Amino acid sequence: MSNSILPVFSTANWILLFLGIYMVLIIALGLFYSRRVYEADDLTVAGRQLSFIFMVPSIVATWICAGAMMGAAGYAFLFGMQGVIFDPWAPALCMVLIGLFFAYRMRLAKYTTITDYFNHRYGNFSGFLYTIIQILSAMAWLGGQLVALGIIVYLTTGFDLRVAVIIATLVIIIVTGLGGLWALSRIDTIAFGLILIGLVILLPTVIGEAGGAGELWRSGENWAELPTWSMRMESGEEGYLWYTGLLGILLYISAWASLSLGDVPSQVLMQRALAAKTEKTAVAGFLTAGLLYLTVGMIPVLIGISVYTTGMLEGIPVTEAENVLPWSAYNFLPPWAGVLFIVTLAAAIISTSGNSSLIIATLIGHNIYRYIKPQASQTDTLRVIRFALPLVTLLAMAIALYFETVYKLIVLSGGIQLATISGAYIIGYFWTRANAAGAISSFFTGLAAWIIVYQSVLPVTMEANMDVVVEGEVYMDWARDDAIFISLIPAAVVSFLTLIIVSLVTQKKNPPLPVRTVDGKDMSNMPGFFWSRDKN
Repeated sequence: MSNSILPVFSTANWILLFLGIYMVLIIALGLFYSRRVYEADDLTVAGRQLSFIFMVPSIVATWICAGAMMGAAGYAFLFGMQGVIFDPWAPALCMVLIGLFFAYRMRLAKYTTITDYFNHRYGNFSGFLYTIIQILSAMAWLGGQLVALGIIVYLTTGFDLRVAVIIATLVIIIVTGLGGLWALSRIDTIAFGLILIGLVILLPTVIGEAGGAGELWRSGENWAELPTWSMRMESGEEGYLWYTGLLGILLYISAWASLSLGDVPSQVLMQRALAAKTEKTAVAGFLTAGLLYLTVGMIPVLIGISVYTTGMLEGIPVTEAENVLPWSAYNFLPPWAGVLFIVTLAAAIISTSGNSSLIIATLIGHNIYRYIKPQASQTDTLRVIRFALPLVTLLAMAIALYFETVYKLIVLSGGIQLATISGAYIIGYFWTRANAAGAISSFFTGLAAWIIVYQSVLPVTMEANMDVVVEGEVYMDWARDDAIFISLIPAAVVSFLTLIIVSLVTQKKNPPLPVRTVDGKDMSNMPGFFWSRDKN
């Protein structure tokens, strides 16, 4: 880390001071909103009273973490627009899809988690499988965020990475355990405001360094020498990220699908729909958040392309590309704005981490605990969630501190869902004949197909990523990521087809269950979407 392009800021002490003030502020918010927490649903879904004005920034801030912003700037720096289909384009599409097709019915059912949907639609074993995937995914995401926070604080201030992670983890536990989603939604709103201010201050300065908007559009460049503004798969050897033929097609489809369809059943996003005041609030919130996420998410993209176009970082190793965003703040902003920007990145991480911690603890307390004790009261569930919260957060912290490269596991968060549970969730909404046998079979066949195809593709992606960082060596980070995403699409096809085929074959032995509300009411005659009419 000492050889990073990102130097220690001359305002390091100011950064640490304002980070400290921010942490004290959010702890105060946790204490304030703890007065509204009496039972489990108050903690996990804010008593289903999340208004539009807090819901929209909460959705956006949950996803537009520092990792996403720094990653988008880095991949735009390296690959232009081809590199950022994964993010922000695919997550924005995910939010719009949830708003159009899923948020209304999920809120109407009054679920607390998506596991509730799986339990009612396919039975408890299917719900248990979903829960395990969500916990693993959220743990990887949480660990990655904590690593990112420690790295940012260390690189910009010289403050000990491990101490920074430990302090942040304790703050997250306190705030989330006290105020739950009530407090986190307000913290998300503050974090989103800081993100927006920081990016808006930085963008015109960086574009100006590249010669202005017109010049950037005409001559914007990227490290990989791909067409900078093209989002399609190119003909010839450029293909998609220099993959051609079938592999290029699969990677291109995966870029759009893994974090859109793959994250449709994501608990961290859907929790906002479940917490909304009304069904219409849930729909409007997600549609607005999708458009807003794309708008804000494109700012780091433009910054990344602008920085490469200036030529100021020509020749830096690709491993440093994700530091382009804070590097820009250091070099192009006045000291006070640089302090604001780094605090913004840290605030975004703390916001996202708190939401991930709450998701894991909710799944343990609301679902796994109730598999053991089905008649558990809301008060009992609240106690279990609050007991689980520090344990899972500290575990994620320990894993993050031990491995540090857990940051790279973030790429799995949407992908593993696409190969295993997305088919059962999405098809189960629109096809009444989907049953438990089909859902469970699709989970295991999708997972098996993903592993098999990954092992088959990895040698090819290793060859494609030879000599990227060190002459004569494979850059395994990219080789693994490419193989993961390429293999997701065949795995998802296998999973979706298995669900359909097995469901059809086993209709008599395993009759499908209807989608039901938490009260057990059949939703077949209820409106399916915000534009639907009641069938009664």
